[in-house]
Amino acid sequence: MKRISVLICGLILSAVSWAHGDEDHGAAPHPEPVLQAGASAESASSDFEVLATMQGEQLTIYLNRYADNRPVSEAQLEVESGAFKAKLKPVASGVYQVSAAPLAKVGEHALAITVVAGEQADLLDASLSVASATESLAVATAATEYKNWIWGAGAAALLLLAGVYVRRRGGNQA
Repeated sequence: MKRISVLICGLILSAVSWAHGDEDHGAAPHPEPVLQAGASAESASSDFEVLATMQGEQLTIYLNRYADNRPVSEAQLEVESGAFKAKLKPVASGVYQVSAAPLAKVGEHALAITVVAGEQADLLDASLSVASATESLAVATAATEYKNWIWGAGAAALLLLAGVYVRRRGGNQA
């Protein structure tokens, strides 16, 4: 019985060293890219739907057909927000990008997105909300803390079950 108890405790205590992810433990850890909290905007019309995201100073717009969610290739996209105006360049099927430093500033940015695809044209409005780095870090930290609490609660439950098992097995032998 003591061997089983030692085995269970050993498994529980070694849980933190189990393999996880695809990270290289030999080098300095590389941070995972974190989408800024609220740094996205979406809009739709009867023909198109768009999703705009900010990563640093890079604005990426994903363009799909509203009816079947197929990516729209070879479209011409233009975005306006206040004094900022730019044409986006296609980087993949349905994916368009442009450097947009003025939109990387913290706050709300009203976007007017002009889409011309073949004979179809549309004007879509969206609101891009960019959070500060501390707000983004707070969201990422909260998610990490939540995962830690889940792992801790699982380990505590496992220890409790192991203790109950050992106590009952010990009680039956007396």
